[in-house]
Amino acid sequence: MNKVIVGVIATASVFFASCKTEHKNEAKVAEDLIEETLVQEELTTDELEDIVTLFIASEKADCAGVAEMKCLLVRETEDMPWELMYDPIEGFTYEPGYEYSLEIKRETVANPPADGSSIRYILVREISKIKKN
Repeated sequence: MNKVIVGVIATASVFFASCKTEHKNEAKVAEDLIEETLVQEELTTDELEDIVTLFIASEKADCAGVAEMKCLLVRETEDMPWELMYDPIEGFTYEPGYEYSLEIKRETVANPPADGSSIRYILVREISKIKKN
C-alpha cells in the first residue's frame, strides 16, 4: 500500500512540476514577443536614436571650430584614446577636475546648418562623476 501511495505522489509531483514549467515557458515566450515588437518599433523610426556610454576627461583640450575654443575629450570605452568632441551635450554641465561616465542619446538632426553637426547629443543620465587630482 505504501508503495502505491509513494508512486501516486511521485507521479503527481512530476505532473505538477511539468505544468509549472510549461506556464513559465509560455510567460517567457510572451515576454520575448513583446520585447521583440518594441525593438522592431524602435528600428523603424526615421531618425537615429542611439544610446551610448561616453567617458569624459577631467580637462578640456584646445581645439579649433569656427574659432579657437576648448573641447571635451571623450571616448566610448576606457581603452580607447581620447578624442575631441566639438558639440555640446544637452543637459550636461561640465566641471573641470572631474571624470564623467555618461549615458548619452545621439539623434540625427534633420537639415543641419552648413557649419553645424548632423548629430545632436542629449544627456540621458550621469553614471559617475569622479574627482581627479
